Amino acid sequence: MTPDLMNVPAVFQGAVLDGFTLLLAGHVAFGGDKLVPIGRLHYVLHWLYGKYEPWILRLVDWFLRKRFITETRPGRDFLTLLATASHFLPHGIVVPTASAVHLVRFIESLRGEENAPKLAVGPCVCQMALDRWQEPSCKDIVVLYGAEIYLHLDLGYRIITADEAAAILEQCRDAGLVHSLDFCMQSGRWHFVICNCDREICVLVRTFLLTGKMIYPGPFIVKQDRERCLGPDACGQCVKICLFGANSVRDQVVHVDGRKCYGCGQCVRVCRGKTRELVRRARYAHEKVVPAQVLLEGVISPSGTSGPAA
Repeated sequence: MTPDLMNVPAVFQGAVLDGFTLLLAGHVAFGGDKLVPIGRLHYVLHWLYGKYEPWILRLVDWFLRKRFITETRPGRDFLTLLATASHFLPHGIVVPTASAVHLVRFIESLRGEENAPKLAVGPCVCQMALDRWQEPSCKDIVVLYGAEIYLHLDLGYRIITADEAAAILEQCRDAGLVHSLDFCMQSGRWHFVICNCDREICVLVRTFLLTGKMIYPGPFIVKQDRERCLGPDACGQCVKICLFGANSVRDQVVHVDGRKCYGCGQCVRVCRGKTRELVRRARYAHEKVVPAQVLLEGVISPSGTSGPAA
């Protein structure tokens, strides 16, 4: 063992040594409309995060399962403070299926190292870390240097094509899951995974539902034709499926709260009266992470009208 590792705890020694071997390689990330190189330290830090991510998820899950935290004002304030301070940890941008599919096809089309994987899929990290499972479970779509990391960690990931990723995204959509483009450090260079989130197990979503933090609205918002709405008795599916609580019933009329709509498109998919569509949000705040134009294509046509919603 090298002298500088003599005082490192045994549980970290293997990780440190593996991390140093990765310094010899070059890696790329998503940089808006092109691939961009990332620093070796960037790669190793994210590799270390990936290795110990299950521990982090289990710790947060412990907080989320304690009633004295989740059901008291001081407890929720503590969680909100914790989420706010976790600025460098994964945050997600919500997008509809058409945008997520276009993104994986766009990433696959970008030119890079021939032997470097661009897309891989594996078991949901939250489900794996917490040992709580529901289908679909193989839905964690890692991209670019994220694919390299999770393949290297040997957690059951495999390389896939954009067509395979699209099929997984559509399966998740049909299961009522929400697509989240997750990134660290508030930077597009740290975008590493497309998560497919539920409200029962997903740690990121459960944290958001209690704190309003760590998930951001994407470049879309729903538009409703209230005059054509079938109402809660004949339909009401939008109220049931919305993870963000944007739909509610008042006086037997379904109302949409645009402040709570994150643009996932699930209500558009299940609306029996076909009275909803996705339109471009007036202000999309995360252009520097994943540009709106990459996400708009396939959903919003050049003329500004809606295309396929979800």
